Amino acid sequence: MSITRMEDLSPAQWIADRTEAWDRLVSRGPFCFDWYARLRLIPDPIVNGQRESEASVSPGALSDDEQIGVVLSELARFTGTPGDCYFLVWEGWPCFRADDPTPRLVIPNRNYFLFHGALADAESWDGRMEELLGTVEAPAPAFVWPADRAWCVTCDIDSHFASIGGSADAIDAVLALSDVDVVGDDPSVEPPRYH
Repeated sequence: MSITRMEDLSPAQWIADRTEAWDRLVSRGPFCFDWYARLRLIPDPIVNGQRESEASVSPGALSDDEQIGVVLSELARFTGTPGDCYFLVWEGWPCFRADDPTPRLVIPNRNYFLFHGALADAESWDGRMEELLGTVEAPAPAFVWPADRAWCVTCDIDSHFASIGGSADAIDAVLALSDVDVVGDDPSVEPPRYH
């Protein structure tokens, strides 16, 4: 199966209908799961006012998309619909034209295009998106969830982390991953942020 772009936005309407403040929703995800974790794409800031460019990142570290791919591969075990998944991609990536007529899911201050595919497609996300959009810069998904909504991964363009909501078993599994930096999360507590 390959990733396809969707004009019917109804599978994503549950995200637009959320009552969380827009900035909380796009950075922390929907607050409707039993457990939460954060995938730290780069380490949390260690001092107030630290800039993201000052973060200490190991040479040869996995890219953001690769790290999210590791988490999604693990989460595949915790959905009954791994072949039926949705990906919201922010419209602001350079590969999209402002006059693109494809419908967008609207959340205040963010608009997204909806894509559909198998979770396995996320493992080669860059290549699949480059193939679909005809660009060398593949936009990262901002929201990923299976059709059964067993979990959701959220990664806003302004965050240094991805938020993961799901069952206790799913969150325990991603917390046990050794290839990526995942920590438990309380969505009611604001995490450290870069300036």
